[in-house]
Amino acid sequence: MAIVLEEEKNKTNIVSIITWLAVLGIIVAAVYYIFFNQPQLVEVAAPANFQNVDPLSKIKLNPEDVINSQSFQSLKQYVAPPVPGNAGRDNPFVPVQ
Repeated sequence: MAIVLEEEKNKTNIVSIITWLAVLGIIVAAVYYIFFNQPQLVEVAAPANFQNVDPLSKIKLNPEDVINSQSFQSLKQYVAPPVPGNAGRDNPFVPVQ
């Protein structure tokens, strides 16, 4: 009886090589588009009335004038203010007994 010492060599399958090349290509393309590709900037023209916003940024509001204004006083309160004291447990991580 003969003893075989030589193992059978794995034959490379062309399908596995093509699969690995496709995976490597996808990874290289993803790295390129994420890190190296500069996106094109979108040129958007501002509307004509957009330039009229500049004076609004220079308005100085006094909170007392707003609170005392007739428009602010005419607002209705639909939600009751929160009542402190029974909002929850002191330490929510302590197990309930």
